[in-house]
Amino acid sequence: MLVKLEAFRSQGPPSHDLAFETEMLVRAAAGRCSALVTSWPGPVVVLGYAQPPDDVDLEWCRDQGIPVLRRLTGGTGVIHQGDLGVALAVPSDHPWAAGIVGLYDRFLDVVEPALEELGSGVERVADPRRGSHVRSPICFEDHLADTLVVDGRKAVGCSQTRKKGGVLIHAAILLGLDADLYARVFRVDGDRVRAGLTPAVTGVEWMAVGDAILHRLACELEVEVTVEARPDLPDTDLAVYLDDRWAPVRDGGIR
Repeated sequence: MLVKLEAFRSQGPPSHDLAFETEMLVRAAAGRCSALVTSWPGPVVVLGYAQPPDDVDLEWCRDQGIPVLRRLTGGTGVIHQGDLGVALAVPSDHPWAAGIVGLYDRFLDVVEPALEELGSGVERVADPRRGSHVRSPICFEDHLADTLVVDGRKAVGCSQTRKKGGVLIHAAILLGLDADLYARVFRVDGDRVRAGLTPAVTGVEWMAVGDAILHRLACELEVEVTVEARPDLPDTDLAVYLDDRWAPVRDGGIR
């Protein structure tokens, strides 16, 4: 039985934080529960696990010095720029891990009230759409079961992965919006971005948002929580981000 939630904070490098999610799965397979909250000054483009890299204007990102990295979990692209990432890993036999939609429900049952306490107007999508083979390249345009919206516009999106005896769920929470940057990176119209995306909460520091979510996670999991800086990883764990598949445009954190 889990008695502790090991929680970590980090502001990058982004490739190190993304690589740490693999370590979280290893911990989960060993029966440990861990969480990671991150915020990067950015901008950093993060692709879903199977997302084609040509969904993004890689040449423009390279010219602008904007990293393009890939995460372990599915879904499509997010631009992190002072926003909040929250990852949770639990053992595959944990009650929360029983089903894909069920895990989204349990996780959003934590995130939604935590954001509401901070003044957010987030809510669940009344009629979430089913997944499709034809999806927007931008995560925040898909309104699936993993979604929280504000006034009908997506503010929180989640994705998950299951492997190595553990389950990991990841949320991207908008704390601001540069619609023109999204438009340029994903080669779409800026008005389309503004119509579909909005911050979950504004005027609150990322760490305060992350701490509110961690506190609720600990309460819902009925465990104690400790929060510390993300530990460093050995070079062998970081080497994946030397691969063009995982880092079409590197962030400088891997040498």
